[in-house]
Amino acid sequence: MKRITLVVFSSLLLSIGLNGCQQEISDDHLSENKQNINIKEKQSNKYKELDVRESVWNQLTEKEKEHIRGMWEDASVQKIILRDTMGIIKDKTFIGKEVFIVDYPSNDNPTLGGITAFADIRSHQIIGFGYKE
Repeated sequence: MKRITLVVFSSLLLSIGLNGCQQEISDDHLSENKQNINIKEKQSNKYKELDVRESVWNQLTEKEKEHIRGMWEDASVQKIILRDTMGIIKDKTFIGKEVFIVDYPSNDNPTLGGITAFADIRSHQIIGFGYKE
């Protein structure tokens, strides 16, 4: 009888001890996952940390920048609901959704207007350009 009690008691202690070790491993694993998620969030927020005017500027070609008077800081920004008739839209999934419109002043004829780019609110990726008048 003492032997059975000793075996049961030992098994119980061993079981509790292993369960505690398993919990520590799980907590460490969760901590590592949280760190990985934070790193991924920081990378995905790269454009969010930049001013949308600067993010869009960094995506323009040198040829497009030649037509702009000033630098990225000289642009104006608004949020609009994007319509298909507003310009050349590369990503049609944004039609009817809220986007940024970034307007850079132009060196060209003032009656033509500035250089206008549409950008995704979350990623700041260019999704199209406005028509020149």
